Amino acid sequence: MEKKKPTIGQIQEYLKKYNPLNLSGALIKLISEHNHLHYRLEKDDKVFCLRMINPESYRRGEWIDMPEEHVVLKYLEGTGLGPKSYFVDVERFVIPLMIQEFITDAVCFNDLKPLSKEHLITTAQAIARLNEQDITPERFPFRKGFTRYSYLTSIKTWQERLAIIKKAKQKDVLEWADKIGKVVDRAAKILKGFEPLLQKTSPAFNFDGAHCGNTYWKNNQVIFLDWQKVSYGDPCFTLARFLTSVGKSGKVYSSDKELMIETYQTYFVKKANPDFPQLVDQRLFERSVADLVWVLWRYVKRGKTEPIDMTPRYRNVEMLLGQY
Repeated sequence: MEKKKPTIGQIQEYLKKYNPLNLSGALIKLISEHNHLHYRLEKDDKVFCLRMINPESYRRGEWIDMPEEHVVLKYLEGTGLGPKSYFVDVERFVIPLMIQEFITDAVCFNDLKPLSKEHLITTAQAIARLNEQDITPERFPFRKGFTRYSYLTSIKTWQERLAIIKKAKQKDVLEWADKIGKVVDRAAKILKGFEPLLQKTSPAFNFDGAHCGNTYWKNNQVIFLDWQKVSYGDPCFTLARFLTSVGKSGKVYSSDKELMIETYQTYFVKKANPDFPQLVDQRLFERSVADLVWVLWRYVKRGKTEPIDMTPRYRNVEMLLGQY
């Protein structure tokens, strides 16, 4: 099959032929078609979400496969941190698919901004519950490339993305590429100095999708969606990933950071890591540079041509560089 999104008709035929979860004849509606495709399936007053990787996404190849994501969600089912996954099919459709819980009556954190203290506290507690899960490379089918147990893997990714950015033809993009390239060189030297402290920590669950766009509020609790990019490593990674999505253009407010760190450490009070605040700052620095590169890389990969202004993110990273 060519790399095209499946049609509603193809899904109808699949459901009719194999009848997973007795969903033959279900009403089908495409509700999202970004990096993943999400179809709403409704039958007999029950609603499900059929999920698959979008074969037309410019980022295809970055995600864990549906069977792997299914295993992760089944393992986390008792935590309530993600949707329930009911079914996975690797071979019988045009691309692998998963049928999971359709989260209703939930509000995305992007629509709740500015976030309240309750939102921040509850999210820090949710991340703490995630980090207490017993994870090993054998238990979860993690992709090795996502492991965040060294800052140096980030440097390689930045350089690869900058090489792609520098192939663009727009003058403003090339000017930003030059400025950001110098930032990356400076940041790389700083990250090498961060490495020893990170290597002293015990690995924990890393959820790259833990940003406000994937975080939802339901019944005064936090639930995360899109478990497409997970691994293990830096215990601060998921918390830092969330913090960089709270403010505009990646800005992290000290009050938000301190509240979430305090909440997280209170959860682990018996085995609190005294280096945790410093590790959070180190990861926030790495994530801020990563996002600066990523935003320009995404612009180029999506074939955008309108002028782009990276000034807010660039100034934020320059400020962080000045602190080291």
